[in-house]
Amino acid sequence: MEDPYEWMMEPKKWLILALVAHTGLGVIGNANAYDGDVDGILATLGFLSLISVFLAYAAFMTEGREQARLAAVICGPVFVWFIVCMAMGLEFMSNGFTMGEIAPALMVWGMPALVGVLNWNDE
Repeated sequence: MEDPYEWMMEPKKWLILALVAHTGLGVIGNANAYDGDVDGILATLGFLSLISVFLAYAAFMTEGREQARLAAVICGPVFVWFIVCMAMGLEFMSNGFTMGEIAPALMVWGMPALVGVLNWNDE
């Protein structure tokens, strides 16, 4: 009998979810919701968009062990960054880092990292 949760162990699916969530909510959502002058945050939005390119590369241009390792290496540090920002009480583009605000982000970034680590040596 096949494991019904086997799909959860595929880094590609989590990378695509992170790509869609990060681009939609992280980049476009923050640009639309920002109250100040958008010209002042263009560099930040550009850098956030660059992360979307890395995620797209990892999701669509790699597979197997390489994809799992990229998922862990790209998403793991972002997950840790959210935890550190919450612990230090920092803000980013007028957004706070309380547990209620970052819980979805922790799942979106933590799952690809975890699945990447678990599949680190797969063929």
